[in-house]
Formats: sequence, C-alpha cells, structure tokens
Amino acid sequence: MDSMNDAPPIGLGTVLRALLAQLEPAVENAYSTCDPLMRSRYYPVMRELLVRQQATVGEIAEAAGVSQPAMTQTIRQMSEDGLLEIGIGDDRRARLVKLSARGELAVASLQPAWRAVAEAARGLGDDAGLDLIASLQGVLDALDEKDFSTRIAEARGAGA
Repeated sequence: MDSMNDAPPIGLGTVLRALLAQLEPAVENAYSTCDPLMRSRYYPVMRELLVRQQATVGEIAEAAGVSQPAMTQTIRQMSEDGLLEIGIGDDRRARLVKLSARGELAVASLQPAWRAVAEAARGLGDDAGLDLIASLQGVLDALDEKDFSTRIAEARGAGA
C-alpha cells in the first residue's frame, strides 16, 4: 500500500469498540452514583425482570440478545452481589431468576439514572441527526433477517 487511497476502510468493529469505549464509562459512572453494585451489563437482566417479575436464564439471554453462557455468568455475579434470587423451575432443569429485596431497592434508586441515560442517548442521536436506538435496533433486525457472515460472503462474491 503506497498511498492513502490504498488504505483499507475503517473497520466496523473498530468503530463499534470506539463508540462503546466512549459510552460505557459514562454509563457505569451514572449507575455507580445510584448503586455501587450496578454494572451496565446488569441492566438488561433488571429490565427483563421488571417486565416479567421472573424468567429463566434462557429467556433473559434471548431478550438481551446474548448467549446463554454469557448471561449465566452475569446472573451468577448479580446473585453474588445480592441483587437476584435464583430458584428451580417447574421442570427442575431451568433456573428461575427474580429480583431480590436488595435488587428491588437497587431498581428504585437506579430509575433516575436509567432515565438520564435514555435522555442522553436521545440527545446524542439528535446531535448525530438520527434516532440512535431505533437505528441500532434496525441494524439488529436486519441481522436477524440476514446474518453478517452471509453479508460478507455475498460481498466477496460481488467483488470477484
């Protein structure tokens, strides 16, 4: 590669990691001012449990869009932090998860931070000229229709 014109494009992963590196510390700080145990990766669990009251690990993982092993690790940590109670489901295989009394107190103290993060995200989207959450959800929906590996394979075929 002799010139800047031959430089490869900026990678999608690079941009996504840079975005997360900008957002995550600010969110973590906002949460920690309300509850020192709260982590941003706990939010999807708490949100789902506020909707359902109790759910299996698999249901929470699906709602959050992550793997069950990743969600199992998060739920284990939240349980160790005293935020969740874990019981056995009807079929004795599935584990049922619900907020503990400590978790319910955390939710109450975190509501203002969650609203502030949502409002900041709306403002960021406005500054960027888009509905940030809707745009990202649209990307996820498009990936549900056709995964990124397929898209890469098709792009390779189109360039050949």
